[in-house]
Amino acid sequence: MPVDQQSQDPGASAERIELTVPGRPEYVVVVRLAAAAVAGRMPFSFDDIEDLKVAVGEVVTAAILGGAPKISVWFEVGPQRLEIRVVHRPTRTDRPTQERELDKLLVQVLMDEVRTGLDGADHVTHMVKNVPG
Repeated sequence: MPVDQQSQDPGASAERIELTVPGRPEYVVVVRLAAAAVAGRMPFSFDDIEDLKVAVGEVVTAAILGGAPKISVWFEVGPQRLEIRVVHRPTRTDRPTQERELDKLLVQVLMDEVRTGLDGADHVTHMVKNVPG
């Protein structure tokens, strides 16, 4: 599980943390803890951090249920927001539509912005949590 922290641009104020985990349920907690650790370095409330952990956990769990053999998560730490991108390549699509829609709704309620899409065969979920104030 490599964790790699690097600056996008030496003059930029954003930092990027990358995490790749196997697509197995026992690694959901690893991603949730990483999300909490990254968000804990920012001026988020305890409730905001808990919301973020739940949202990230839901997206990663959905990727695992889709049969993704590995899941990559990028945390982009900016001065006023935390951007999170979850990328996976599903191997099955047999999850009920209602279940998938419920997952999306929960994540949308917990985060300030949520976008989903495809990048080739990869499914990408992009989430943003803005710093309050």
